[in-house]
Amino acid sequence: MEKKSYETYTFYVGNNGKDTNPGTLDEPFATLEHARQAIRQFKQQVNGQFTVLVREGTYYFENTLTFEPEDSGSEGVVITYQAYPGEKVILSGGRRIVGEWRPYRDGIVVCELSDWAETDISFTQLFVDGRRQTRARYPKADTAGTKAGGMLHPAASKLVWPHTQFKFDPATFTKKRWSNPQEAIVHILAKNYWGNLQWQVADIDWDANTVYLGKGGYQINDIMQGEDATGIDERSLYYIENVFEELDSPGEWYCNRQEKKLYWMPQEDVDIHNTVVEVSGLKRLLQFKGSQETPVHHIRLSGFQIAHTETTFLEAYEAPSLGDWTIHRGGAVYFEGSEHCVVEHCFFDAVGGNAIFLSNYNLGNILYGNKITEAGESGVCIVGSKHLTLGSNHAYSSKIEVCNNLIHDIGTFGKQTAGVFMSVSKENTVSHNHICHVPRAAICINDGTWGGHVIAFNDIHDTVRETGDHGPFNSWGRDRFWCLNQSHGPSSHCAGDVKRDAQQTVIIRNNRFRDHKGWGDRSG
Repeated sequence: MEKKSYETYTFYVGNNGKDTNPGTLDEPFATLEHARQAIRQFKQQVNGQFTVLVREGTYYFENTLTFEPEDSGSEGVVITYQAYPGEKVILSGGRRIVGEWRPYRDGIVVCELSDWAETDISFTQLFVDGRRQTRARYPKADTAGTKAGGMLHPAASKLVWPHTQFKFDPATFTKKRWSNPQEAIVHILAKNYWGNLQWQVADIDWDANTVYLGKGGYQINDIMQGEDATGIDERSLYYIENVFEELDSPGEWYCNRQEKKLYWMPQEDVDIHNTVVEVSGLKRLLQFKGSQETPVHHIRLSGFQIAHTETTFLEAYEAPSLGDWTIHRGGAVYFEGSEHCVVEHCFFDAVGGNAIFLSNYNLGNILYGNKITEAGESGVCIVGSKHLTLGSNHAYSSKIEVCNNLIHDIGTFGKQTAGVFMSVSKENTVSHNHICHVPRAAICINDGTWGGHVIAFNDIHDTVRETGDHGPFNSWGRDRFWCLNQSHGPSSHCAGDVKRDAQQTVIIRNNRFRDHKGWGDRSG
């Protein structure tokens, strides 16, 4: 077909659709992936602005939907993927449990997953009518939401870093014996309550009162040697989850992968025969993947509810700079190599890890009017890589706008987290956001590289609820010329040419910082 002049084209996606349909209102496509492919084909024949309107319902993704450079729009001609006006559209990284629930014992019900592949039975989150349930754990969860949250103290014992074990107090520990302790996960706060760590349990010696740790412990930067500052000791609080024998409270669940059985104790107000039960699946639901030379650009996501992604606390973490933090480079929506893309008016509902992650090169993206609640880790992360920033290669995000978002009650699993976290980035604007009820900082700048940010008109309160030694706004000045002794002992050398990293001034103005511990900010 010969290319036409500029026109507007609209495709439709619906749960009653088919990908063999033409994508009209009456005959919609079935998937966003096919709509994306249809736009690719049309762009070869016509000059136009494309909009994909998605009708009401839940859309379960089997694979991450990736937008690549060939999916891009252009300046003034943005390609939009949008929930149909007035309709609730859920983009799910998970799967619905369809099966018969039958009584097991003591208020527990069981559902057979016999038609599932064993590789699909590795989910870490379960939702009932949209409410996240609790993996069977000891001790019981405390709904108060404090760091004491039903957790235990390890018994006093000498611990060395990296940790391989810790003692438990048999007087306070469970009296049950676990048949599969290697499936269990320990969540434990560092001794100074700066954050928490997670480990897979390797084994338990019940006679020696010892929990042996397998993989994990990735969450805190080891720059100050774990046993001295960020490790665990007898002051640390912990709980252990994913233990079948501890399934004893309403809302708890456990999945036996080998037997392909899902166990759950429903709450009193739940009708097990008339409820929607869903589990997580994908770690990353949507991603924008290009490069600095060939970016994906001018694509907008608008109005979606994004849900049912996997936890990531046992995935790879990294220390992007010299701040106390490490981070998993991933999120429910992920950007790398993008320009002038928009995520607006979306609801990130109890995603398993970070909600939005901008990695390395991104330019001019806008995150506007979104709601992020109950995320497993941080809300918005903007993280570059200094070691990759060489010559003309800019492995960092710049001129990102994070504005008018509501971020609250995040950090369900990770406590060393933030509403907005920035590291190795430049000239970003964080403004007019409402951030509250978080375990640590609302906004954190992990280092001075490269600066030029504007932090303005944010309403921040009820922070540092589950950690200590912190404030609603946090920043570190730890770059190439920072020396550990400068802030934690006698200075061993002068600061050096700090402006090679901290190139531009960060402006902080017209914010409301209110914290019950009395710290308006925390800088290190």
